[in-house]
Amino acid sequence: MTKGKAWIVLLLLLTPFWCGQSLGAEEKADVRILIDVSGSMKQNDPKNLRRPALRLLVGLLSAETRAGVWTFGQYVNMQIPLGQVDKAWKRRARKSSESIGSPGQFTNIEDALKRSTEDWSGPPGPYRRSVILLTDGMVDISRDRTKNTASKKRILARILPRLAELQATVHTIALSKNADHELMKQLATVSGGWYEQVETAEQLQKVFLRIFEKVGKPDALPLQDNKFKVDETITEATLLVFRKPGAQETEVVPPDGKLFKADSAPASVSWHRDKGYDMLTISDPQPGEWRIRAEVDPDNRVMIVTDLKMKTSELPNRLIQGTSLPVIVEFSDHGKLIRKQEFLDVVNVSAMQQDSRGSSEARPIQDDGRQPDKAANDGLFTLAFGGESVASGVGELVLNATGPTFVREKRMTYEIVPPVNLEVSPRSDGHLLDVRITPDAELIDPASLHLETWMENAQGEQFRLSLNSPPGAQGGSGEIDLMGFSGPRQIAVKASAKSRTGESVTYFDTPVEVEGMKMPEPVAKPEPPPPPPVQAEPEPQPEPEPEVEPEPEPEPEPEVKSEEEGSWVSALIWFGVINLLLIGGGAAYWWFFIRNKRAMVSLVDENASKAGVDEAVENG
Repeated sequence: MTKGKAWIVLLLLLTPFWCGQSLGAEEKADVRILIDVSGSMKQNDPKNLRRPALRLLVGLLSAETRAGVWTFGQYVNMQIPLGQVDKAWKRRARKSSESIGSPGQFTNIEDALKRSTEDWSGPPGPYRRSVILLTDGMVDISRDRTKNTASKKRILARILPRLAELQATVHTIALSKNADHELMKQLATVSGGWYEQVETAEQLQKVFLRIFEKVGKPDALPLQDNKFKVDETITEATLLVFRKPGAQETEVVPPDGKLFKADSAPASVSWHRDKGYDMLTISDPQPGEWRIRAEVDPDNRVMIVTDLKMKTSELPNRLIQGTSLPVIVEFSDHGKLIRKQEFLDVVNVSAMQQDSRGSSEARPIQDDGRQPDKAANDGLFTLAFGGESVASGVGELVLNATGPTFVREKRMTYEIVPPVNLEVSPRSDGHLLDVRITPDAELIDPASLHLETWMENAQGEQFRLSLNSPPGAQGGSGEIDLMGFSGPRQIAVKASAKSRTGESVTYFDTPVEVEGMKMPEPVAKPEPPPPPPVQAEPEPQPEPEPEVEPEPEPEPEPEVKSEEEGSWVSALIWFGVINLLLIGGGAAYWWFFIRNKRAMVSLVDENASKAGVDEAVENG
């Protein structure tokens, strides 16, 4: 393991120390903003959208913040001097942003990180330290590649450990597919910061908004259908309204109903109109319901300055899928935790998450002493966040509090990442698949990893998939022969491990479907049933002679047999006797009928002959 890698692993073990700020921590921020002005930005930001994005961030920073802006290419320039973010500083920053372009020849990230943070030393004191780094390229200080490689190594081996020791968080934005994503991810992950890649400069404004919410941790009001409610404790409200090209001019309606726009805003309103958004700050806003007449956008915000604050524990930027951790909410008045039962009894706190699955239902957060809450009525409302109900990928946790006279909101963006990565790749012959499972060493201890893998068909039958585990439990690999089965099957993985912070992790991977190529065995066609046998017509029996009456045959004496056999033989004999009687009776009837008929014919003939003789005698 290289020295740089060793430092990273050590820092990962310490990550909870600087990521998990206590609720009572000072809320002031010290922010160093680093903007890439290298020549490649001409292609990746041809419209110089870094300018309005920077102005958005500058406008959102609170007066309690200390901030400065540095630009870097081949050299590093302090674009906006470090200072307290008051109205004068914001005016200078907005004006100075107009000179941001793309004149640089190189991308000197190393010097930018060193120069912008060189005044930091010792514990952070009353300020949370943050760096926001925007670049579209690689570490590039010379045409000599060995010098570029050496510069990157110094960043990982020297600068990053120093920033970690100073408890500084580095947030990185990669404005290109060609940026050094590995470096950007390491800077953010190791320091507990946020990493994001954007495809176009048009996305910069909303990325800066998300990072500001992590850096500034503003108090906010829920905005529903462009309506929000101001209470008497609010001394200032800042409205951020995103605007699409061609959209109508933004209008605001205060509780008294006197609508105003940018050109008719009262003296208490400072209105900044920029490319893609409106930002207006209202001093001493009227209590009651306010309305914004503009297109509804989920990223529109209402941020406030108030003495009645909702404070939350900090949610890590990256969470291991399948794990859960407590999120604590408390309320303070003039910096003091509220423990009055009369207040706590009337406050309703809830949480909902928005991710790739959509928006979840709001869940209540309790202060009742039941798990995960530690003690009832201590003013600390506790939520268990995470588990299998949270989808992988980027999401947002929204916390809401409602009291009789006030409402508050907090938003926290997070990324749910799996502890292991499943890769399935076909070989050149197309018949074999290589299966590779690798642990995320930044999240879990690879030596503690235990894997179970199997395949499952459409009928739910499971087939174990054997893996070869390399030394050091660095994951596992195997192969699947597609000619060994037919039809679809799913590859499933169960991983058990210890996180870098010592927690037990159990993870079920999303199944990957593969298609077997084995030809199904032909099913034998059933032979058609044989035709029913043709029954021969019975031969006509010769008519018995009428004169001869058949004599019935004597009954044979039944043999003495076993009870079962005797019963069967007896039934057969009786069947034969009955048939003989029927035949004999029919023959007798037939004989009697023929004989009478003949007698009748004979009698008729004789009478006719006699009548003829008598007639002849009379005539003669």
